[in-house]
Formats: sequence, C-alpha cells, structure tokens
Amino acid sequence: AGIAAAIGLAPPKTEEDIAAFLPKAAAAMLASLVDPAWEKREGAWHGMQALARQRWSWSPLIQRLSAPDANERWLFSRLPEWEELPPRGPPRQVKINVDDVATRLDRLTGDGAERRPGQQDYARATAAIFEPRERKDAPQMLVAEAGTGIGKTLGYLAPAKQWIDQSAGAVCISTFTKALQRQLSRETEKLYPDAETHREKVVVRKGRENYLCLLNLEDALQGGFSGRAAILAQLVARWAAYTRDGDMVGGDLPGWLPALFRRNGTTALTDRRGECIYAGCPHFRKCFIERSARAATQADIIIANHALTMVQAARPRDGGAPATRLIFDEGHHLWDAADSMFAAALTGQEAVEIRRWVLGPEGKSRGRRRGLAARLADVASYDEAGDRAIQAAIAAAAELPGDGWLARLSENDPWGAIERLLVAVRGQVYARAVDTRTADAGYGLETELADPDSDLVTAAAAASDAVEGLLRPLMALGKRLDALVDDPPDWLDGQARARVDGARHSLGTRIDTLGGWLSLLGRVGGPADPD
Repeated sequence: AGIAAAIGLAPPKTEEDIAAFLPKAAAAMLASLVDPAWEKREGAWHGMQALARQRWSWSPLIQRLSAPDANERWLFSRLPEWEELPPRGPPRQVKINVDDVATRLDRLTGDGAERRPGQQDYARATAAIFEPRERKDAPQMLVAEAGTGIGKTLGYLAPAKQWIDQSAGAVCISTFTKALQRQLSRETEKLYPDAETHREKVVVRKGRENYLCLLNLEDALQGGFSGRAAILAQLVARWAAYTRDGDMVGGDLPGWLPALFRRNGTTALTDRRGECIYAGCPHFRKCFIERSARAATQADIIIANHALTMVQAARPRDGGAPATRLIFDEGHHLWDAADSMFAAALTGQEAVEIRRWVLGPEGKSRGRRRGLAARLADVASYDEAGDRAIQAAIAAAAELPGDGWLARLSENDPWGAIERLLVAVRGQVYARAVDTRTADAGYGLETELADPDSDLVTAAAAASDAVEGLLRPLMALGKRLDALVDDPPDWLDGQARARVDGARHSLGTRIDTLGGWLSLLGRVGGPADPD
C-alpha cells in the first residue's frame, strides 16, 4: 500500500493481485526517470554511471536516464550546512500551578475524551520535578509508577509543556526503546500541531552509530568499498542527498536495503569506532550528527535514549551541556542501558580495534583509517615530547592482537600477551563449561571467573603489564596535547588545532577503555565477587 500511494497506483486488494502489481510498480518508477518534472534528478545520471560500472543488475533498465545539460554538483557540495547558533539561555526559575497542568492535560486529551482521575493525579504528581532546586546537589526527584492504561505519556508531557512555556527552558525525555521514541514523537504532535513548528521544537537524538558518516561515505565512493559493498555505497549516496536527517537505523533509509548486502556494509558507513575527527573533517559543516546535536540545543523537547543521555552527562562533548530537567521513561531499564554503554569488555576484536587505531592499516588493508602518527603528524614532527609518547604507544600496541588472531587462538599459537590471555581463557572455559554438548560449536559457552588455574593468572598478569605499557604513553600524549592547546605554539594553526582536538576526544575514549581492562585483569586471581 505504501509503494502504491507513493507512485499513484491503486493498491492490490488480494495476495494474488500483488504479483501483478509489482511489474506495474517497477514500470511506473522507471518511467519517472524520463519525467521532466522529476524533482530528484540532480546527481541521478552520474550515480547511474557509477552503478553500471559496478555491474548493478538494474543498470540496463535505467540507461533511459538522459545525461544532464550542465555540470552537476558533487553530493558533498549539494548538502546544506548547519548554522552555528548562540547557546540557549538558562531557564527562568518558575513554579507551575497544578491546576494549570490539569487544564492543559484536558486540552491535550481532547474535548471528547473521558477524563481519567488516575491520569490527572499522575500529571499533578509529576509537576513536582519542575520546581526550582532548594539546595545545591539536591535535584527535585520523583519515582512515579502507574498501571497500564493510565496515560502516563500525556501525564508527564502536560506539566513538561507548562514548564517550558513559563520558563523558556528545555526538557529531555529519555527512553530505552526506539518504539517509545517514535511514540513520543507522535504524541508531541499534540503539543505542536504545526508540522514545521514540531520539527523545530521536538528533536529525536540518537547515538553517533545511527547516523551516516560523510567521511566514511566519501572513502567508500572513492574505492574503499568493492563488489556489492560499492553498490550499496552508491545507493546510500543517492539517499544521502535527500534524507531528512541521515539516520540509517530508524530514519528514512529503507530498512530492507542493508539486508540485501553484506552484514557490515552499513556499519562501515557509520561512526562506530569513535574515529570522528570533528572540526578536522572536511564535511564537518554538513555532518548529520553535528546538525542533530545543534538542533537539540534549540529544541524545547529532546527525545533521547538512556545510553545517549548518560553519555551526555559523562562526556559533554558528545551531546552538549547537561539538561536541567530530565524525564526517564522506562526507567527500570536504566541499569541495563548503563551496562551496555559503560561496561568494559576485553575481547579480541576490541583489542584489534585499538591496535589499528594506534598503528593504522597493516598489510593489504584499504580505507581512510590512519594510525596515531599519521593522525598527529604535526605533533610528531614539531613536538619532541609528543613524538616520544606516540612512538612509545606504537611500540606497546604491537602486543595487541592483529589480523588472523582468531585462527592463531584455535591453533594454540598466540602472538603477544593479549592473545596468550585469550588462549588461557578459552582453555578454562572449555574445561569448566557446564553444557558440554555445545562445546563443539564453540558458541554460548561460559564459566565463572572463580579459582582460575595458574596459566590464566600468569597470562592475566602479563596482559596487565602489556595494557599498562600502552596506557602510560597514551596518557602522557593526552597531557601533552592538553598543554599544546592551552599554550599553543606557532605551528599550531587552525587546522592543526582541529586535528588535535579530534585526537584528544578519541584518545580519551581509548584511555577509558584501557583503564577498564586494567581493572578487569586486576581481579583475575583475586577474591570472587559475591554477586
């Protein structure tokens, strides 16, 4: 029905009609290519040529697309730039009247709706969290619970909107599931019936890993992807020119598209490795992530997930200043969200990622990924202390697992301290796993880290030394970069400073990870955790 409505055809009525409808729908979509009024023509011909070179199976059918009369702008020239806006002022200190909240709730539920006493009580109770603070470090807090059918969402949206109107402040509503985020976005349309006003006043914020990274896309278009992945990159580039917000996970990218290609295709087009260089990126002013973050600073209501809300509090660079009014819907999931966001995981793949971040591409690896020395070439060239720290980190990173680590583990032929630790862990898990029926498959096996054998304790001590050997120079480098920014030398121009700022952020993430690993390794052989 959705396809039929989009292309102006009558929707199929039965299962049998669908088979006959599909060729008609394809013909209608192909016919739009020669329609002079087609609004999305810019860039289509060049995209078609690139897809034909990749032997896309639909290429012969879109050859009817005519070449443009004039040169067309490149994708990255067509995307609009976000504007740097002044920060929002602090909210006024106001007290909201619970009777006004009740009246607003009546307006939101509509004239014909049944007035629910439980919902009214809920709205009056939640109004208390918007009161001004009485003491430092003592926020107004409320744990509210209500049964199904009470109408909790409008129950807290009513006092939230009342406070926003009186204080000119902003409210962050944090959820655990994407489904509730979408529901909240629909419910807030009652607060802002005009579609344009709703887009300005209500912003849905997600983690960086949900958005298309333009630098990764550029790398993919220029040879970083090959085979079917290159076809995916071209199709995503077409989508990027017209997307609403660049959200690849829950946005307007067709959900079926990534499923047609390799599993990691879309993952490689997002920022999942914490490699963003921020202002050092040539596409920084067009970045979907930065545009979303800046829109949130001007919005009245920010809808985020628990993980992002906690990251904003812990690392303000990822999301701006902490909100002054927070509502945690699905609050019972906060602990799960904190575990998934901040838990330390010492795994082979995580160690490989840190090795690559320090050393850069090895062997036949392709792509834009660069090592620490290349990323901070200015520092390595002009600052002696910084160069020493970089070289020490490069030497220490050699102890981390590299390509082929999984095969070496299965063959009991580890390289370096971390791989030897993983071999010892593997041996103990296989020896002590309760369900030995799945041992051959190698999946789902686990055992407690209690009374470990001597091989594991020895390997953990050596791995701890290796991790600390990398952590020390990275911390020294971080301090040196801070000093360079605080007292910039002559060679630290605007572009170099942008690169240093980006490196400081990603460096802090790796330091936090390595610190967590040290804590984990320090517990191997110690007293058992009673929990």
